[in-house]
Amino acid sequence: MSTDFYVDAWEFGNEVRHLPPEECQTFRSGCWYHVQRDAHDLPDWLEQTQIPESVIEILLSNDRRPRFEELEDEDFLLVLRGVNLNEGEESDEMLSIRFLYYRGSIISTRKYPSQAITDTRTLMMKGRGPETLSELIPEIIEHLFRPLDNFLEPTEDMIDEMEENDYEGAAETLSELNKRLLKIRRFLKPQRFALDDLIEADLEFFEPWDLRIRTSRDTIVRITETIDFFLEQLDVIQEYMTQVQSERVNRNTYLLSIISATFLPISFFTSLLGVNVGGIPGATDHSAFALLCIFMVLAVVLEVIILKWLKFF
Repeated sequence: MSTDFYVDAWEFGNEVRHLPPEECQTFRSGCWYHVQRDAHDLPDWLEQTQIPESVIEILLSNDRRPRFEELEDEDFLLVLRGVNLNEGEESDEMLSIRFLYYRGSIISTRKYPSQAITDTRTLMMKGRGPETLSELIPEIIEHLFRPLDNFLEPTEDMIDEMEENDYEGAAETLSELNKRLLKIRRFLKPQRFALDDLIEADLEFFEPWDLRIRTSRDTIVRITETIDFFLEQLDVIQEYMTQVQSERVNRNTYLLSIISATFLPISFFTSLLGVNVGGIPGATDHSAFALLCIFMVLAVVLEVIILKWLKFF
């Protein structure tokens, strides 16, 4: 059988040993198999391993929310998501990573490379990675959530910058931040529930690493609460910007109303004098135009005094 699905494999025994592709033809206990989810030969290899069809479907499907599901004989399925740190990709596009613990081995599947697994594999190459199979998943989970702090830090800086600039031109940034935070929170909350289910399952397999898993779960809670806080801040900023915009429109409308009211009597007189019928006062008097201008200026001054006295402005 072809091993086109092979990405990496390790055997955990007295020592941690890297497995070449030719040794991955058959499934054996005590190993970690990291495979390409969309590889053509992977379904055949999984069926040969006698994994239930329903579990294979979850491992290979394109879109799966984070979840934990306990199977028979303390086997389990864990689906998580991590920040996409691949070059040219949006970091808020979360990558799905699936783990299946089956008959004493772990199978993990990917569609795109995950930095968390890459970092773990690099440590193992240097002899500083997990020393037991049960430590593998807690190690990867820690690497999975670590980049989220680095992702959220620029968000805080952007919010602070908007506040310093009095939210000038912040509408587009506000919308983009809101969209990104909502997208991440969408996957983080069920991820927290998945780890809650994993902890409540109280599997003997994870007993030595229970504290590390609980710490990772607390990290998710903290990050989720931070995202909720940022979203509340963005809501406050949005309300403030809407209020400022509304006040500006009201102020401009009010100013136009005052101007219109001030020049309304003048418009009346000019309209009256412009009807071009006989009997218009001052038609034959050369000083009539100057007197009319003085009269209109005095009328404007009088209107301003009256409007101020009525506290219109």
